[in-house]
Amino acid sequence: MRLALIHNPRSRKNRRDGRKFARQAHQLLGEGFLVPASHDEMTEMVEDLARRDVRLIAINGGDGTVSDVMTAVMRAYPEGALPDLAIFPSGNTNLIARDIGFSHRGIAALRELWNHGEMLPRTNRRPLKISWPENEHEARLGMFQGSSGYARAIAIAHSPHVLRYAPHNLAVAVTLVGAFGSLLWRRQRETWLTGDRFTLEGDGEILADGQSFLFLSTALQKLDLGIWPFWNGDKARSEGLHYLHVADHPRRLLQATWSLLRGRAPSWLRQSVDYTSGRATHMVLTCAGDFVLDGERFAPGAGHRIHLSEGPQFGFVHD
Repeated sequence: MRLALIHNPRSRKNRRDGRKFARQAHQLLGEGFLVPASHDEMTEMVEDLARRDVRLIAINGGDGTVSDVMTAVMRAYPEGALPDLAIFPSGNTNLIARDIGFSHRGIAALRELWNHGEMLPRTNRRPLKISWPENEHEARLGMFQGSSGYARAIAIAHSPHVLRYAPHNLAVAVTLVGAFGSLLWRRQRETWLTGDRFTLEGDGEILADGQSFLFLSTALQKLDLGIWPFWNGDKARSEGLHYLHVADHPRRLLQATWSLLRGRAPSWLRQSVDYTSGRATHMVLTCAGDFVLDGERFAPGAGHRIHLSEGPQFGFVHD
């Protein structure tokens, strides 16, 4: 078995056309077509792929599914012998696929992998790794993380009325607009603006210490439609995780939002003490509230802390 595919039938696009694809994929791949019914079953399936030394795994799902598979692969395979991954954009959010995945999906994409997988280009990338300080949970891999206001806003972005009408490929924009839109309601405004008690240490330096309106970090290199709410700080570097911290009661919030959603960071924004962005290889984040990793909520660990670092390097196959 040279290629395996992990299929999530609950992903948004797969709910629409997944049955036909599943029949065709099973005919092509046989036992290499995998449909786990739970996280535990996915873990067992990936462990079996590791025993068989399968070198290419396709993922037919959204960002949450990709995060789950990367995590399972990290735990099952030797770090120096990770398989290549190919991501089909089939979920509610497809930020990862739009950066380092396939531009198309379905049986045509799968046949392209089956016939030409060894010749298709690869992009090497280290995902974001989340670990808990007292090993309360096993470490997880993902690509896009958010705390404070982002964790609150993700509930708005994932509510049924937003998911029904909002463009799914604008997940970050929809979430940020949901956060800032809440400021229009007087009863919620002060809670949102005050934010959460927050400390961020990056590569041995204190990057933020106070109240946090919003925090984002990512291992991605691009988002949809030019949206990019990050920039290099005073110490410009070309490696590490991108991060953005917005302090409580940030000044010129609407102007900042408009600029960052267009991938711009004017000089006034870079010089403001309310907005901090840069890159770091290892960060320790302290915040009592839950955080979000690729659309899924998790609780912090001892002392309300989590560790963010670069994970093992994967090769991502794309067309």
